[in-house]
Amino acid sequence: MNIAQIEANLNKMMASFSQKTFIFDLFTSYGLPKASITRIQKGNLNLSKVKGEICWKKKVFFKEEFNNDLYTTILLINENLKHDERFIIVTDYKTFLAIDTKTADKLDIPIKDLPKHYDFFLPWGGMEKVNHHNENPADVKAAEKMARLFDEIKKDN
Repeated sequence: MNIAQIEANLNKMMASFSQKTFIFDLFTSYGLPKASITRIQKGNLNLSKVKGEICWKKKVFFKEEFNNDLYTTILLINENLKHDERFIIVTDYKTFLAIDTKTADKLDIPIKDLPKHYDFFLPWGGMEKVNHHNENPADVKAAEKMARLFDEIKKDN
C-alpha cells in the first residue's frame, strides 16, 4: 500500500465516520491484515477485556474516553504499557490524541483532521518515519510530494 492509497482510505473513512467501527476502519486504512482486525473485533486478539479499549500487542493501545481528561488518560496509559505497544490512541471522537512510543512523537488534533496527518501511522503500512532535524522543512515537504507523484506514476505505469 502506498501513501496516496492510505490518504484516500482515510478520507473515505472520515466521510462515512462511525464511532462503532472507527478504530477498525483506521487499521484497514493502513492495510493491516483483515484476519487480525476481525480477531480484534471478536475479542480473540484483544488483550484488554475492558469495554472501549483495544490492546493489540506491539501495535496499539486504543481507548475511548468520555468521562476523564484525555491528556491525563494518555499519560497514565503511556506510563503503564505492558505489551510494548507502538502507538497509544485516546479519543472522545471529537479530539484525537496519539503517541508513537518508539519515536515519542505526539498527535493532538480534532478527529476530522486525521487524514491530514496520515503520516503519523505509516509504520502500520510498513513505512518507518525518518527524522529530518537538519533538513529544511520545504525540502522535506517537496520530497513527500515527489514520493506521492512517484507512487501515482508507478500505479499508472
